[in-house]
Amino acid sequence: MKNSKRPFNLLVALTLGLVCPAVAAEVHQATGFKIVNVTSTAAEIWTRVTLRAAANPADAPLPRVEAYELKTGQPVALRENRVFPDTRITVHMPAGMDLGAAGGGAPAAAGQTRVRFRVKGTDAWSETPWENAERERDGIIVHSLSKLVSATRYELVVQARRNADDRRPDDQSGEFTSAPLPDQRQPVTFCVMTCQKYERLDHPGGLAIYPAMSALRPDFFVNTGDVVYYDQGPVIALTPALARYHWARMFALPTLRDFHRNHTSFFMKDDHDILANDCGPATRSGELTYADGVRLFREQTAAPERANRTFRWGRDLQVWLMEGRDYRTPDWTEKRTPAPTLWGREQIKWLGETLAASTATFRVILTTVPVVGPDRSNKDDNYANAGFAVEGKEIRELLARYPNLTVITGDRHWQYVSVDPATSVNEWSIGPSTAAHAGGWEEKTPRPEHRFLRTGQGGFLSGVITPTATGAGLELRLHDVDGRVVYREQK
Repeated sequence: MKNSKRPFNLLVALTLGLVCPAVAAEVHQATGFKIVNVTSTAAEIWTRVTLRAAANPADAPLPRVEAYELKTGQPVALRENRVFPDTRITVHMPAGMDLGAAGGGAPAAAGQTRVRFRVKGTDAWSETPWENAERERDGIIVHSLSKLVSATRYELVVQARRNADDRRPDDQSGEFTSAPLPDQRQPVTFCVMTCQKYERLDHPGGLAIYPAMSALRPDFFVNTGDVVYYDQGPVIALTPALARYHWARMFALPTLRDFHRNHTSFFMKDDHDILANDCGPATRSGELTYADGVRLFREQTAAPERANRTFRWGRDLQVWLMEGRDYRTPDWTEKRTPAPTLWGREQIKWLGETLAASTATFRVILTTVPVVGPDRSNKDDNYANAGFAVEGKEIRELLARYPNLTVITGDRHWQYVSVDPATSVNEWSIGPSTAAHAGGWEEKTPRPEHRFLRTGQGGFLSGVITPTATGAGLELRLHDVDGRVVYREQK
């Protein structure tokens, strides 16, 4: 794989301390922090200690990745959207430089972090203990906040220091709102996005949709997967170190860093951010197994061990985050009996039980792959395709039992709103994060299922719960990357 970046001046590298960096006098938080897994009484704060205050220059050298067959030692040509299961991997940087100097990267450092927090507008701070962050764990520490007050705005300061003798910690501030209790009726705004690729940026600070979403002041945000793309671009991630490099350069982008320190986030995984396109539990690529990919995803997002989960956000909203990879039949492309599973029988049973137990006014199902579609005939990785038709019909019939239920899907690179003709289940496709990452369908070929179809552009989805004299309403909206509403429906 050729390095597409122009040569990097060694003198500049030395000046910036990118060549064989010595122990710095202080530490930083170039990738910011994330506020995750928030409930009415608790929250987790993902922190990361970095060597420098900002990402490496984007035009610094990129790592050159090579793969060789284990049996023969012959070189293997790396291509996008592929896996390389029986290979030995080598990673090259220019002489005197290591992976920590790679373009856009933000290498970890050893240090300590803690979180100070308080109800906004009050004087008294609470704080978590200082905890050690190790380079071997990518400088990451997750702090747990407890005994929060429901539906309350909190201020945060995340501090990073080298050690107990460091009297000038790096401070970063942020805010979030705890969830309302299940019997609390109040306005709610949320945003959902998917499919962000480092090579498809559209804003000087990263991605335009992040300031656009922030302007809506969402109570929470969900990324439905493909948070990074290990298997695309000039640096294919085939080792743990390269995988971490993908995460660091993405979240060191200013628009992402600023958004995540001020908004609650929930992360779902899909395929590109675990290993490679259409991967399943039996997949291996380079030095990474599927299990390695899951472990790294949890490390980088503080996602819980059980990926499928549900949460309430007040009286009127319950959200389900469905897991689309862990439970699927490993060789699902084979049409066989019994029919292959995508969500797995245990997860489907859990979904049925929790839907039936819900007392929320509105039920929202977030899925990494479509349930309704339609999808392209050359794909076979979701419930809109023939390979999962048997289970897909079962799922749509299950969802159709419940009023005020909406499916929101990631993964597809165009926006649509569709209705299943057999069950009337409706599905909203968010579309990709940027126009440059869009594709897969043409607006001139809508299907009868489509109520709305927009292709060739990026964007996100927002939802707004508004209490009324008799209950509550839900408005769903599809936006372009700058936040303009391109379609809306009132539920």
